[in-house]
Amino acid sequence: MKKILYSVALAACCMGTMTSCSDFLDAENKSNVSDKQTFATKDGFNTLVNDAYQRLQDVYAAPLFTSCFSAGTDMYADARNKMNEPLNTYETLTPENSDIKNLYTYLYSGIRAANSVSYYAQSAKVDDATKNKLVGEARVLAAYEYYLLVNNFGGVPLMKDFLTSAETGYPKSSAADVYAYIISELEDVISQNVLEASTATKGGGRISQETAKAILAKTYLSAAWDLGKQEYFAKAASLADEVIAGRKLTTPFASLWKADGSGDDNAEFLWDVEYDLATANNTTSGGTEWSGYYCNYLGGAEDPIKATTSSYVPTLYALHCFQKGDLRYDATFMKELPDVNKGNAAGTGYWTWYKNGESLKGYPVTRYYSAWYETDADFAAWKAEDPANRANTYRIPMDSKTKEAQNMDGKDMDYYDNQQLVYGSNPCKKFDDSQTASNQKNTCYRDIHIITLPEMFLVAAEAYLKAGDNTKALARLNEVHQRAGLAALTGTITIDNILDESACENFGNSARWMDLRRTKTLVERCTKYNYEMGDKAAQYIGEKLLRPIPQAAIDANDQLSSADQNPGY
Repeated sequence: MKKILYSVALAACCMGTMTSCSDFLDAENKSNVSDKQTFATKDGFNTLVNDAYQRLQDVYAAPLFTSCFSAGTDMYADARNKMNEPLNTYETLTPENSDIKNLYTYLYSGIRAANSVSYYAQSAKVDDATKNKLVGEARVLAAYEYYLLVNNFGGVPLMKDFLTSAETGYPKSSAADVYAYIISELEDVISQNVLEASTATKGGGRISQETAKAILAKTYLSAAWDLGKQEYFAKAASLADEVIAGRKLTTPFASLWKADGSGDDNAEFLWDVEYDLATANNTTSGGTEWSGYYCNYLGGAEDPIKATTSSYVPTLYALHCFQKGDLRYDATFMKELPDVNKGNAAGTGYWTWYKNGESLKGYPVTRYYSAWYETDADFAAWKAEDPANRANTYRIPMDSKTKEAQNMDGKDMDYYDNQQLVYGSNPCKKFDDSQTASNQKNTCYRDIHIITLPEMFLVAAEAYLKAGDNTKALARLNEVHQRAGLAALTGTITIDNILDESACENFGNSARWMDLRRTKTLVERCTKYNYEMGDKAAQYIGEKLLRPIPQAAIDANDQLSSADQNPGY
C-alpha cells in the first residue's frame, strides 16, 4: 500500500480569514536559509505538496466532519450523548459556532497551502514534468476546497494567489463567481493532462485525472442546482460518465469496507485522505475517531469495546432505507453483541467478532440487533445456528417499537427513547479498524474515502434525471442498487430514489447535509425523518439554508461587513 508521507513544515495559518500569519516558515526555518532556497530543493518542494494534502485531515477528521456534514439531516439522531445541538436543530446556530468556524478556517488554510505550491514552483529545481504534475495536484486541491466552501457558505472571498504577508482586504465573491473559478481551474488542469490517469490502486491519496474530472462533475451538478443553469446537468452527467469509463461495480460491498483495511486501495475508491498504520508514530492516539461515530454507548473503558461517542446514531429512516436482501446492511452495522460488561472475565468483547473470523459463533451473544424487516422466525433460525450460545440472546428490533436495550424488564419502547440507553441501537461497524482494536479514541488508521466510483454513478443518475433522461438515470442508479443484491428498479425515478440509495451506499461517509441543501430537500426531509425537529423543521431552519460565515472571519476582513452574512443569522 503506497501512502503519502506527510510532513508538517508550514505554519498553520489562514491568510485573510481569521488569524494573522507570522513568517511562513517560522516553525522550520531556524537558519539563515530563505524560504525560496528551502522550497527550491526537490525535498523542500515535495514538503509543500504533502503539507497541502495533509490539510484535508483537519477537514475530514471526526468530529468536525460528522458535525458539519451529518448533523441536522434526515439520517442521524442524538443518542446517549448529545451531538452539536445548534447544528442538529438549527434554532441556536449562530456565526459563533466553533465547528463552523473551524471548517471555514481549515478550508482556507488548505487553499493557502495549495497556492504556495504554485508560488514556489517558479524557483523549484525539479524537472518540468514533475513540477507541472505537482502544481496541477495543488490547483485541484484548492478547487476542491472552494467546492466545499461554496456548498456550505455560498459566496466567499476568492484568494487565487499565494501571499507572503497578511492581507485583510478580500471582498465576498458571489457563488456564481466561485463556481466559475472552480470550473476554470479544473478544466485548465484537466486539459493540460499532467496528472496521473488514476491513483486509486496506489493508495488513492494523490489527485489524478479521474478525480479532477469527478470533482468537476460534482461542481457542475451543484452549480446547476444553485445557479439555475439547466445546461450544467448535462455537463455533470457527461463528466461522471467519463470517470465511470464503462466500468461496473463488481467488488462486493462488504469487501470494500473490511475492517482490516484490505479494501482501502480498491479501484472504486478514487480519492482518499490517507492514514498508514505502518508508518504511524503513535498507534494509540495518532489516528482518527471515525470508528467511534454512528454508534451508541456500549460500556466504559473497563470493557473490551471500542471507544464510541454515542452520537449520530441512525434514524429510523436511515435504517429503513435498507430493504430486505440489501447486502450493505450487514456490512454497515454490527448486529451481534457479546456481554461487553463481562467481557474481560469471559474473554469476549466487541472486537471478538473480528478475532473469530467475523463471527461470534462459539461465544455467548447477549444482544441481537435485528433489522427492521427480520421476523421472529428469522431470529429463531439465527439462534438455531448456535443454540448453546444464543439461547439467552435478547432481540432488539431496529424498528419504531423496539425492546428495552438493558433488558431490565423486557418492555417495548419507542426507538428514539431506547437510543438514549446503553446498547440502545446497533453500532455502526463500517469504519472499524480491526488491526488497532482498542477502547481508545484516535486509533482508526483506515483511509477516509472522499470520492468513490459508486458516488459517480449516483452523480450521473441525478444529473441525467435533472437533464430529463430517465432511462440513463435509471441505468446509473441500478448499477449501485443491484450491486447490493437487490432487484433492478423500474419506471420513472425521482430525486428521492437517488437520496435513498445514497443513504444506504454512503451511510456515515457522505456529506449528507450538502446533498439535502443542494437538492433543496433539507426542510422536507428533516420534517419527515428528523424526529428532533419534525413539524418544526421549517421554523427552526427558516432561512438557514447555508452555514453562517464565522463572525471572526467578517471582523478580520476589511472588505466584509454584517451585510455579507448569510440569511437567517
